[in-house]
Amino acid sequence: MNIIREGDKRVFDIIGRKNIKVDRNYRMSTYIYAYSEDSQHLILSTLTGEIVSLSDSEWSLIDPENNPVISGASLEGKGFEVLTNNCILVYKDDDDYERYQLAVSILKAMEKKKGVHTYTILPTTGCNARCTYCYEEGMKVCTMSDSTARQVVEFIAKTKGDEEITISWFGGEPLVGSKIISYICTSLNERGIPFKSKMITNASLVTPQLLDEAVNNWHLKSVQVSADGARCDYESRKLFADPKKHNYDKLIEVIGLFLERDIKVTLRCNYDQDNIEGMYSFWEDVHNRYGKSDKLSIYAAMLFQAHDSENCVELAGKMLELKYQAIDRGILHPEISDKPFKMKSNYCMADSDGRCVVISPSGDLYHCEHLPGNTSDGNIFDESYNLKSDKRAFMEAADKCRNCRFLPECTAFFYNGCPDCFEHCDKIKATETEYRLRRINR
Repeated sequence: MNIIREGDKRVFDIIGRKNIKVDRNYRMSTYIYAYSEDSQHLILSTLTGEIVSLSDSEWSLIDPENNPVISGASLEGKGFEVLTNNCILVYKDDDDYERYQLAVSILKAMEKKKGVHTYTILPTTGCNARCTYCYEEGMKVCTMSDSTARQVVEFIAKTKGDEEITISWFGGEPLVGSKIISYICTSLNERGIPFKSKMITNASLVTPQLLDEAVNNWHLKSVQVSADGARCDYESRKLFADPKKHNYDKLIEVIGLFLERDIKVTLRCNYDQDNIEGMYSFWEDVHNRYGKSDKLSIYAAMLFQAHDSENCVELAGKMLELKYQAIDRGILHPEISDKPFKMKSNYCMADSDGRCVVISPSGDLYHCEHLPGNTSDGNIFDESYNLKSDKRAFMEAADKCRNCRFLPECTAFFYNGCPDCFEHCDKIKATETEYRLRRINR
């Protein structure tokens, strides 16, 4: 039995390590994922992050399909303290969900800091693209007024913490509202409020002159740029108002402009069944031009609409095959596997305990940029407003989530109204996890 990756020591300190007791019965924890291939068996604890490798004989003794209940006497003296100490094997009558709640609540308390850390600001909901898959389709176009922008600055000054804040520019296409961005950033600079910014953008409106402003005034450090794969897919899905000016060539050019200014670029490759075939050629194109840059990363994200399809799990597996094929051929950066694991106290900005807030063009406040327009939790003009987590953060997890092995890597209120919720999330998580463990096992 070998530990492939150490778990989070903080979590062990909270939930406690337990030696084997011969008079107790054990079972496999709810929050584990096991993967077997040939004579190798890997167990991942999604609660602690620990990964353990077992031999055939060791696995046969604890395989939950054959041994749902394991006596402590059968484990004693055989090295299984590794599994009881790290909560992979737990007492038969333990409440795994209660243990998860304890870990999360104490981590939140340990990480609690005063004030807001991240402000997601929408200078406009307008956009120069008409993406065929846009989840904001039909949303009323609204651009922030000068008076609202002034109040945004006042709101930030009043609610920020003591450390440097992060501003995330979102939309619509935030660069449509670049003048509003410049006004807010100029005002923050004049007040001596330390900040850095990042942006989610289609990048089509970027110019060298605008980048000067972004670097010097906006303190722009990173961007997430939406992409759709090969040229034909990109241009047929983005449907820019001015396709002669804003197109695939412009995207490729702007990636280089960002990198020249030392701005980190993350390409989010949106995919579904119709464009997945062209994704590999897009990665090759980007790699051939900018592959050596450590400031450039790429990830694939299934479109929300595709999550609801019957073949979404198969589609996720197909994308993972492409991804690891590209990694093995040096086209995509390899995943970092030796980085120490740290459990997050929240995997969602709506559960950030008031550390993150979204500000709409009209000054309405939200817990998440994906929440629908009728779920505002206040307004920047309300002097009495008190920032807090979404009320769903304090609800009990839905039964499906409570007993899901991936709950510690998710949010407890996923099935309590999260707009990103979809039926087969656990199956896609399992597919992704199995691919990662399979590569460890090679």
